[in-house]
Amino acid sequence: MITDQLSEMMIRSGRVGSSELEKAMAIQEKTGQVLTDILIEEKLTSSEDIARTYSELLNIPYLELNEEFHLQRDEYDMVPESVARRFCLFPLVKEEGVSLTLVMKNPLDMDAVDTVRSLTSLEIHKAVSTEEKIRTIIEKCYKEEAYVEAGLRDIVDIEAAAESAEFEGNLGDVDQLLVHANDAPVVRYVNLLLMEAVRDGASDIHFEPGENSCSVRLRVDGSLHPVTPPPKSLYAAIITRIKILSEMDIAERRLPLDGRFKFKFSGRVVDVRVSSMPLVFGEKVVMRILDKQSLVVDLEDIGFEGDTLKRFKEILNMPNGIVLLTGPTGSGKTTTLYSALGILRSPTKNVQTVEDPVEYLVEGINQMPTRPRIGLNFAECLRHILRQDPDAVMIGEIRDAETAEIAMRASLTGHIVLSTLHTNDSTSSFSRLRDIGIPSYMTAATMRLIIAQRLVKTICPNCKEPYQPDAGELEWVKPICADAESWTYYHGAGCNQCRDSGMKGRRAIFEFLEVTPPLRELVHTDADDLTLRKKAIEGGMETLAQNGLSRVRNGETTVSEAIQVCLVD
Repeated sequence: MITDQLSEMMIRSGRVGSSELEKAMAIQEKTGQVLTDILIEEKLTSSEDIARTYSELLNIPYLELNEEFHLQRDEYDMVPESVARRFCLFPLVKEEGVSLTLVMKNPLDMDAVDTVRSLTSLEIHKAVSTEEKIRTIIEKCYKEEAYVEAGLRDIVDIEAAAESAEFEGNLGDVDQLLVHANDAPVVRYVNLLLMEAVRDGASDIHFEPGENSCSVRLRVDGSLHPVTPPPKSLYAAIITRIKILSEMDIAERRLPLDGRFKFKFSGRVVDVRVSSMPLVFGEKVVMRILDKQSLVVDLEDIGFEGDTLKRFKEILNMPNGIVLLTGPTGSGKTTTLYSALGILRSPTKNVQTVEDPVEYLVEGINQMPTRPRIGLNFAECLRHILRQDPDAVMIGEIRDAETAEIAMRASLTGHIVLSTLHTNDSTSSFSRLRDIGIPSYMTAATMRLIIAQRLVKTICPNCKEPYQPDAGELEWVKPICADAESWTYYHGAGCNQCRDSGMKGRRAIFEFLEVTPPLRELVHTDADDLTLRKKAIEGGMETLAQNGLSRVRNGETTVSEAIQVCLVD
């Protein structure tokens, strides 16, 4: 029997003595308890020794599970909390849709394995750890969501009941606000909200004051979702707490302010950028969550595929030229730029950036923030960077003619330059540069690639199902894709993993415009946007609408999402 082999291995390894084992077996004969539980209860050996013996006997991994270990929501949602607690286990995704690893206290428990296999229909692999560490993970992950939301509601209920006229009367006093900002309920509310934002992958937290109430919303996958707000009586103290963390002037409520702070969550440091603005009923605050762990740095994960991905990498490795990313705010341009920097980063290259502000710190890249208050703008930063012997330069945004001209001269002198521009599509970048004062001959000589980018929400894999779009949606698709009626269309029915929205996560769609010699010639002659666009499409450019509908055809997003996001040609 395996238990006999376990006993023998523990004796051979010196983790338990023969006399201790005999004592434990005598207790087992009387009580019927599990032998390993008796060994731990009687302090004849440790739970770690037993776990390591299981690992050696069954040739399965032993996991340390330190404080930084954290399950993703997709993982722990695969096994109900009741099952995890009953069998003292939790799941780890090993190969999505194929297999998962169960981290178990007792890897010999076949009831546990069979239960999880029937729930998930996946192949099961085993790993082992101690009961204490597994239960800590279960508490941290399964209870986190309930803990956060219940915690927020508790604070609201307690404070609403305790609301007093004296507190309201003192809200205008800075010293009183400073005291209340450090009260336990205020501190706890801010901490819980930050936890919820990072857990849900939110990009921003919005605090908005009203006349008699206030609202708090999280931006997740581009959309704002309301969460439990604090009582109005606590609002000013919460805003003061955030301003203290951000090292902002708590006495200044008439002017917009900016600040920044960091906090630790699940063993990692998360950066938060804060902006405040005075409104009629108080200060509105927006907190931008910059979680480096959520930054996608793989071009394939962003959405680049096949020949487009291959050509993008080839252009990035060219010795000179300008690569522009265009699109509105929130279209993922910064993420794509950082991913491109990951391609350029090398011990043999000096890669410099100038950003306003520096959003994510990337090892191996020299990042420089602008400081407009002391005259250090994009153009001034670029002048100094070009004296630093760079191989590649990333400019956060081209905002004026001076910055654009220096970038183009840098390209002409043997540097690859990456930047962003606010235009609706790829071909309108040429007229935009012309409008800010850049001669067409210079643009034609330096531009290598322009990528127009948008983000489309993807269908939640947990509740994805086929559906038939309505006639209006199909009429929008058919002029662009003639075979649209033969496609299988999907949408999300809605579940707890996607907040019943049917959509979870986002993926980029692109208009990939490589500046070829025929197009370069048209740019040089000041051709209009429509002429340039027709020439680009003739040369094989896939438009945003076409690329977006290819995501619909592949079952990644819905027709309505593509209609909302894509530009119709």
